[in-house]
Parts: sequence; C-alpha cells; structure tokens
Amino acid sequence: MKRLVLFLAMAAASPLHAQIEQDVRGAVDHFGPGFTALSEGRVDFRLLREANVVLFWVTPQGDLNLFFPLRSKDKTLKRAGNNTISVSDIPSPIESPVINGAPASGRGGQFTPGQLLTAAQTIDSTHISGYWVLLTIDAPITAQEIQNKLRPMSREGGGLAIIDRLASVLVPQGALWAQYVAAVAIQ
Repeated sequence: MKRLVLFLAMAAASPLHAQIEQDVRGAVDHFGPGFTALSEGRVDFRLLREANVVLFWVTPQGDLNLFFPLRSKDKTLKRAGNNTISVSDIPSPIESPVINGAPASGRGGQFTPGQLLTAAQTIDSTHISGYWVLLTIDAPITAQEIQNKLRPMSREGGGLAIIDRLASVLVPQGALWAQYVAAVAIQ
C-alpha cells in the first residue's frame, strides 16, 4: 500500500513550531505565512489580513482541480488569522471541479493520511503525487470567474508549469497577490 507524505520543515527545534514547507511567490509579507496544516479532509492556512482565496490541487501531469470556491455563493474573502477549507466534499453545481481541458483525475486531492517529513528527511521528486496551491488576492473573485479565466489557459508543460501560470491568469492587473505551493509525495 502506498502512503502519501507531506513535506514539513522545522521552524525551531520544537515540533510545536513546525511549519509546512512551501514555495511562496508574490506579496507574501503582505498576506502572511500561508499553509499551517494539511490533512485528508482539510487545508489550514493563516493570513495576516483578509484576502480572497482560491485553492487548487495540481498533479505533476497537469491535472488541475479547483477545491475552493466551488459554488457561485461561496465567499472567497477570508478573515485575518487562522482559516480552514474542507476538501472532503468536491461536488459543484457549476461544473465538475476538474477544470475544462485538463485530463480527468478522479477525486483530486483525496489522499490517505501520511507521515510528515522533517527538513532533515528527503524524498525523490518523482514521487510527488501533487501540489496544494493557495492563491490569495486583494481583489474579489468568484467561482464562475475562475472557471472562465482558466478555460483558455494552456495545459502544456505539466503541473509546475500550470502552477507558474495560475497567478498571471487569475489576478487582475494591479492587485496584490501571494501564492503558496505545498508538495504532497507518495512514499
């Protein structure tokens, strides 16, 4: 049986101060630390100020699954402080959470709990099962706008290339944004 592993970096000697290892881009100092915990049913993150958030699961092959917002009524504005998005339920009345044009990946982001790795442990990047991507924006955005903006986006280059293009496609010109990417790996 394969198990999935979340990369974890130790911020201090104590495990109580552990942080999720993540790639960050944009105005990170403005929006805050990003991911604080990842589990089978939820993604936890911390913001320094309120922001509109979008959450994706991206596989190395380029499958792109939207997890939040899913419905037109979903409020993307999250308060400053600790926040949680449930990733257990995927159904969307707008359309399938797999973005049009991306290969279907089944129930993206659903994984069995795994072991957290410390910074001292390493893992072969070929064992990455996917990436959680949290995009924070100081401008409002709806589920329908996300769907419409992503529809014409190129799916070439695999998951990392798609992750590199997300902010440029979704963030309005002049808006502040930050993007947090955490890898999940099969061990």
